[in-house]
Amino acid sequence: MIRVGSRLLARSLAVSGGVILGSTLIAAPANALTVAPLPADVTVTRDGAETVSDVRWELPSDAAPGDVVTLSLPEHAGAVAGADWIASTGVSIGVVRLDGAGLAAIELNEAAADPAHRRGEVVVRSELDQSPPTIETSTSTADATLRPGEEPGPFYGAPDRSRGNKYGAWTDETETRARWVLESPSGPWDALDVVDRPGPGQRVDCAAGIRVRAAGETDPVTGYLVNPVEVAAERVTIACGDSEVSVRVEPVGAEIVEITLETILDVASTEVSNAADFSAERSLPGQATRTLWFEPRLTVAPSPSPTPTVPPVVETPKPHPALPDRLAETGTDAALPLGIGAVLLLAGAATAVHRRRGRRRA
Repeated sequence: MIRVGSRLLARSLAVSGGVILGSTLIAAPANALTVAPLPADVTVTRDGAETVSDVRWELPSDAAPGDVVTLSLPEHAGAVAGADWIASTGVSIGVVRLDGAGLAAIELNEAAADPAHRRGEVVVRSELDQSPPTIETSTSTADATLRPGEEPGPFYGAPDRSRGNKYGAWTDETETRARWVLESPSGPWDALDVVDRPGPGQRVDCAAGIRVRAAGETDPVTGYLVNPVEVAAERVTIACGDSEVSVRVEPVGAEIVEITLETILDVASTEVSNAADFSAERSLPGQATRTLWFEPRLTVAPSPSPTPTVPPVVETPKPHPALPDRLAETGTDAALPLGIGAVLLLAGAATAVHRRRGRRRA
């Protein structure tokens, strides 16, 4: 089976991106103009449970919108529908549908008419996930009673073949020996175990032997096995005692195993019974899930390099030519000494006036 996933919307899909796709196959449209193979170079690699197909493709020169092109993808069993088929430009040129045999059918759309969109590369990844096996068992018990003078009827009818069944009959008119027939649940089974325990008043005749046969068909009216054959000795293990018989058969195919044994009665023409336990086991393979990824590889034009930004040029102001170098180095304002000189001249003039007034008073 295929995991159901989402539609691939990959017009802007990154080169390394991927989408899981899923399960229902949709047939190619009946109104397609032509169906032709898609020329492609397919490289397949396998790594454990993963299979990768690298597909480099180019549309045929005469392929037009509405046509269907097909491509075989090995090792990608499982149906997929509704995925966009992406050209190297990142544009979808159609919808791809993949059948259970790995045949991809791509219905081309209008974009396929543009020469820029007629080639590309896609990586198809397929991963098989096998869940652990499950064990199925069958257990049942069947018993039978044989009475003096009892004879089998013309038929027993079709019994339930999902469980074990058991029948009894006299071997001769003296009614000193009884024959018991055990029939297993219908296979296949990895192993079948049957334990038979005769009731009181009888013992198993191990010297007569235990017969193990199998048949794959039963009569639909009587339920009898049709043409049973001896089971190969290497498949059978038997342990026989006066009071119990155990039989193991492995494996059991799509068949019913028949076990026949005889008991000797302590007293002739006595009602006797017999019971048997059936136990069967089989391993069922886990569910296999195949997951698919379509990863288109795009040809992306390189972006232009940005124009470098040139920082503005800032000119360092030059000192005034009349200023001494010292002022230029320290940044001292030249107007300050000039102001101080004017103040000193005024102060000196005031002092001279004060002295003259002092002389006149004297």
